[in-house]
Amino acid sequence: MNAMCSGKVAVVTGASSGIGCSTALTLAREGARVVVNYQSNGEAASQVAAYINNAGGSALAVQANIFEAEGCKHLVATTVERFGRVDIGVINPGAGWHPETPDVLDAGTVLDDIQREAAPILHLLPLLLPHMYQQRWGRIIAIGMNPRLPSPAYAYNVAKATRLEAILGAQPHAWSHGVTLNVVAPGPVAEIESLTEAIEQSQHREAWQKRPTTSPQDIAESIAFLASEAGRFVTGAVLPFHFSG
Repeated sequence: MNAMCSGKVAVVTGASSGIGCSTALTLAREGARVVVNYQSNGEAASQVAAYINNAGGSALAVQANIFEAEGCKHLVATTVERFGRVDIGVINPGAGWHPETPDVLDAGTVLDDIQREAAPILHLLPLLLPHMYQQRWGRIIAIGMNPRLPSPAYAYNVAKATRLEAILGAQPHAWSHGVTLNVVAPGPVAEIESLTEAIEQSQHREAWQKRPTTSPQDIAESIAFLASEAGRFVTGAVLPFHFSG
């Protein structure tokens, strides 16, 4: 059976831990060459990339702040320099957690959360889409929030809604050029405690079989599907996950 993403080049943002780490491991398992982006935890990102390389894959850890234009430019330029192309973009990090109710919120905090959700999309789309349009093939997948399970934090919900529209609003034009844009939208997700556990889940070993609720690996599996030829005609989707906690 052929790997789902064989030969493709994937940029996974925020890939030193959590959903990003599981996604990098899973796309590599499916044959993609992976750029493991990180902002500050270089040691963890290097360990993810080293595992992929030692397992016979191809990965590169790249430091870049995806909340800033220059960081996004550096990330994409480094990927193209190393691998010659970008086929898959996974946009992961976003807003922080500010649980204040609307009557006592700090507007600056909410605007900062909106900026953190929107900036990676708005900076990366003009960098990724031209490459993908030229080759008439591309996948962009953002991590959002299950709209049917809003969080108790007003600022977080507003910021996630902004990200959702930033992706879905760009989808029709992208689809006309052979590129799909989708959102994977989990509610709460259980933590993976270590790279060892993340690897075990990505290989569908015991930690995966015995997971009690939604894991970062569940999110990664859905991203791998959307990034593959099997997901070729899925675009403009919001794929929700529930938490059994």
